[in-house]
Amino acid sequence: MKTFNYTARALEGGGEVTGVAEANTREEALRQLRDNGLIVERITEVGDSKRDLDLRLGGGKTKEKELSITCNQFAILLKAGLPITRTLELIANQTDDKTLAQVLKNAADDVAAGYSLSDSLQKNGDGLPTTFIESVRAGEESGSLETVFRRLSRYYETTSRTKAKVKSAMIYPTFVMVIAVVVVAIIMIFAVPVFSSTFESMGQELPAITQFVVASSDFWVHWWWLVAILIAAAVIGVKLGKKNDGFHLWWSKLGIMVPVLGRINLMSAASEYSGTMSVMMSAGLPIVRAVGVTARSMTNYYMGQSLENTMSGLEAGKTLATCLRAEDTLPELAIEMTAVGEQTGALENTMEVISEYYDNEVETSTGRAMSILEPMIIVVLAVIVFVLLLSVYLPLFGMYGSIQ
Repeated sequence: MKTFNYTARALEGGGEVTGVAEANTREEALRQLRDNGLIVERITEVGDSKRDLDLRLGGGKTKEKELSITCNQFAILLKAGLPITRTLELIANQTDDKTLAQVLKNAADDVAAGYSLSDSLQKNGDGLPTTFIESVRAGEESGSLETVFRRLSRYYETTSRTKAKVKSAMIYPTFVMVIAVVVVAIIMIFAVPVFSSTFESMGQELPAITQFVVASSDFWVHWWWLVAILIAAAVIGVKLGKKNDGFHLWWSKLGIMVPVLGRINLMSAASEYSGTMSVMMSAGLPIVRAVGVTARSMTNYYMGQSLENTMSGLEAGKTLATCLRAEDTLPELAIEMTAVGEQTGALENTMEVISEYYDNEVETSTGRAMSILEPMIIVVLAVIVFVLLLSVYLPLFGMYGSIQ
């Protein structure tokens, strides 16, 4: 049993109500509160922020490619008529992911003991995405488990392929930057001190640019450990700060607002929103529940919270597009297409189209960003090399001139 803190408004009178609810899942807690005549505005699991942090840092999270293969195997074996317990055992023996294999084996034991498949997976698989668990739950409730697994397989395959393309586009500039940092560090720590001692022994006044390079070298030689500590402290500080809801929201919003990369993050969030909503609705989830699951599965915390804020409006009878427009965080095209899907009664298909569009946008935006970043890296490296060479050769020219 889990504990949830909630903020809601009473249907009668509209007064704000805060309290604690106990339930096995967030959806069950929401149903309990709605049955009690409350419109939930915000609900969070006690201790949930730490769990969300662990998932975002990759703590045992199953990769999309592995999930795609697993879902496809589920669909094939279920179509062949195998019972759930035997299906879980067979897939567990075939998967290369040891953590996932153990989750499936434990789930098989729980299913044999009388648990549902979704409850068994939720109980044992902390690294499994919310979309996976809730889709399976909806498939069990509607009797369309095989169809749900096929849809999930395509969804995770597409997600994996998009992420792979983005990573591939970033390999070259990342490699160049790492090599550049290493080379400059070696020059500053080992080469410059040698030249510095040589110039000092000659008693010649050094040009300003040479003095700057020598001073920088002295700083890195003597204080590199302080820089390392400051960087480590900043990284740890951000990770710990994400446990605070206010800081986590600010940090996630910053990721959307930064130049160039912010657009990629926004396009990626729109793709996540539409793709996950398409899967949830194809699994048979009602719109409010689908939005709730999608909000919790968003990579960007700020975008997830913004989407979760729409749930109170949906429960009050407003359309999803109206609620999204009030939040004004997703791209305008995604909101307009959502409105079209609601008006035509084809929201599921519309979401799939939006997802495909923004998958392509993520790939295109990443390619553009890398095409801008690569020449910038080359220019920066050229400037650094020029400054280093100038700082070495200017004293030599001065020495040569004095000899003449």
